[in-house]
Amino acid sequence: MVDDRQPIERRPNMIKMAGFFKSRRRLALAAGLFCLVVSGGVLLTNGLTRQAPSANTISYNAETLFQYKTAYVGDNSRVVNLISNLPYADLRREVSLQTESIPYGVTVDYDFSGVDLDTRQIESVFRDNAVILFALIDNADVITFHAKGSLQPSAYRYLRDALQKSFDHDLREYAKDVTALETLLRSLAFRLHVQPEKYALFMSSTPGIRITPEYRGAAAKARYSAESGALFTWDFSTGEMSKGLPVIELPLGTTVYWSPLDPGGQLSVSNKNPVTVTLLDEKDQRIDEKQVTIVYDGSLFYTIEPSPGIVIGGETLSADQKTGDIDEAVGLAIKSQRTAYGAGETATEGHLVLDSEESNGTVKVYTIASFGAFGFENGIFTKVSGSGAIPTVMIFSRDENGGYSLLEYKEPQDGAGYAGSIKKMFPQKLRARVLSSQGDYPDLVRQQEAQASEYLKSIGRTAEVSAAHVDKKLPDINVDASNKLFAEYTKYDSFLNNCPYWIGDRENIENGVRYTYETAQEKAGDGYSLIVFRKTGEDGTIVEERRYKIVGGEPQLMETSLR
Repeated sequence: MVDDRQPIERRPNMIKMAGFFKSRRRLALAAGLFCLVVSGGVLLTNGLTRQAPSANTISYNAETLFQYKTAYVGDNSRVVNLISNLPYADLRREVSLQTESIPYGVTVDYDFSGVDLDTRQIESVFRDNAVILFALIDNADVITFHAKGSLQPSAYRYLRDALQKSFDHDLREYAKDVTALETLLRSLAFRLHVQPEKYALFMSSTPGIRITPEYRGAAAKARYSAESGALFTWDFSTGEMSKGLPVIELPLGTTVYWSPLDPGGQLSVSNKNPVTVTLLDEKDQRIDEKQVTIVYDGSLFYTIEPSPGIVIGGETLSADQKTGDIDEAVGLAIKSQRTAYGAGETATEGHLVLDSEESNGTVKVYTIASFGAFGFENGIFTKVSGSGAIPTVMIFSRDENGGYSLLEYKEPQDGAGYAGSIKKMFPQKLRARVLSSQGDYPDLVRQQEAQASEYLKSIGRTAEVSAAHVDKKLPDINVDASNKLFAEYTKYDSFLNNCPYWIGDRENIENGVRYTYETAQEKAGDGYSLIVFRKTGEDGTIVEERRYKIVGGEPQLMETSLR
């Protein structure tokens, strides 16, 4: 469990030391050093003690990092040198330190112009960098990374309390010595994204607890093993679920769901329900292994147990909330929940602010909110994952400059607990309005479509934008052959998994490059049906292609083209 006593006991000293470091800066100015105070912080430029690593070198050195451990954000030299020994250091431009008042924070500006990295890779590294900074800077409360020149989002904001949920010890304890720090760094190379933090069978928003592995290295697939319950995949767009199994193997990065109902329909009542995820290479040799433990409360809920390398729920505020505009802060907070949904090319949101209350530097906002991830399907920029209209309560802190930082994001329970949680979350005057919130969905969708259209303009692309489900024509082939091609084979083949299950195409951005995955049906010269899977680049070059002849219930691989 997290030990909260030590941070609380240190807080008075932190506040005192903030003043101490202000005095140090005044002395430094007198000595001729250059410091620029911006918004109560310190703006720092390059003054590194060593050459920064390459942008593509994602590695951490525990001994080097540990020597810059510090108790205070205001320790300019150590903080800057910590940042200079983290990945992307050669892309760093400026560092500003918020030392005047709580929350104490570090903001780092990066320039990714001309660098071939996608936002998922950037976010993964930034999340790890934030964890390390929270471990090594005792009184840091907020870490913000601005990413100029990258794809949306342009900023990533991390709160200590949010990241702390994924660890069973206070992050500072992982920096008590070099060995402990090495343990933390090893856990970051392979992690499991798991959500929701708490699950019950009555929840209709998800069929189970979602588990997605992320590995910084080369691995072909992942094996999932559950000692209780069942594992399966779920297609959000169609609602189709695979058969529940105790063990399942899939291409690395594929999302799997765990349900407390086993394949025989029996409910797991075990106190602890471990799910083991094993990384395998192309020869099925074990690379690494991690376990997520799901704890049953004995009555209703299954909850994720914090552990190193287990990322629980959304942790990132993927936009800068220092806007002074509560409406914009609400929108950014909704987008920060995107990890709970399937990936898309851009994140959008829609919301209505029903009311707000301000007290002691915090603002509670009552909203109707909806998230939407948009991507290309059959040439239409459509909502590929997201939510309906969800009554949501958000609590923000407000600093002396009027900037907002998200403290809490709360949605009602699903199913039978819905009305009761609405009653607890919303004041009486809003309850009737909130209970009819699905009528607001068309308005929220219009907001999302408008944002999706703006995104297309920003990349110079013209296309139809529609949040409605795109019509999809399924292949006209034998049912058994279809099940093998689109259900069985895709489990172990990332290329086939990316190709549409319908006759048409979808687009993916991989490491900053756009590719089109297409599924087509043709006739072979002998009259048999051919199902063609194809991956092409933006210039039309075929990157990979496979052709399967459908002979009765058997797909027969005819040609493989890989370039």
